[in-house]
Amino acid sequence: MARNHQWLDALTNGQMLRDWLALGAPLFFGTIHWSLVLGGLALSVMLLPVLIGIPLLLFVLAGIRALAALDHQMMLALLDQPPPELANDVDTDGANLGERLGLYLGSGQTWRSLIYLGLTLPVGAITFSVALLLLPLIFVELLILAPLTIDMRLVSVRLLHFLALGTHRVMGLLLPKRGHERERDVSRLETVYEYEEPRYYLDDDGEIIPVKAKRGL
Repeated sequence: MARNHQWLDALTNGQMLRDWLALGAPLFFGTIHWSLVLGGLALSVMLLPVLIGIPLLLFVLAGIRALAALDHQMMLALLDQPPPELANDVDTDGANLGERLGLYLGSGQTWRSLIYLGLTLPVGAITFSVALLLLPLIFVELLILAPLTIDMRLVSVRLLHFLALGTHRVMGLLLPKRGHERERDVSRLETVYEYEEPRYYLDDDGEIIPVKAKRGL
């Protein structure tokens, strides 16, 4: 009986809406990404002969990294998935303007973030087009077959969710995740000594000599 009600859950739990939003949002955000990135890079390069061009380029490069991370985490949160903590391979503490610019230009994460933002629009267009092809199947399964108790095991709904989640997970491979740092196990590096209770023995001269045995674990 519970299986017969799964199609009602699919209609009302909001997961399909989140999937459609996650598939359609890249078309909107991708256009914004392209406009900001291309406009920012073009303007900063044109202003390089002027002093303001260098800090502007630095701001654009840092913005590319932040924008890619924000987009990826936002899409996974929309899909009700825990957004990962992304790594940062640039340490700019104490660096001057030229050093910071060199760090960002030499960082692979900067260029991977740029590729991520560049792929958002075309990949979003392709996946949303595929989702539109699934729309008739979703309509038939949930609104016609399911009320007639014809169980298709929510094939269309599962395909839609797989498409949405798979798209953003594959895109996320471009962005490095922060690995859980392993705590250093020093238990094997340290020598632990256990002292036994003091013992005594009688030497040849008849004196009682205390003995403290030391044993390494």
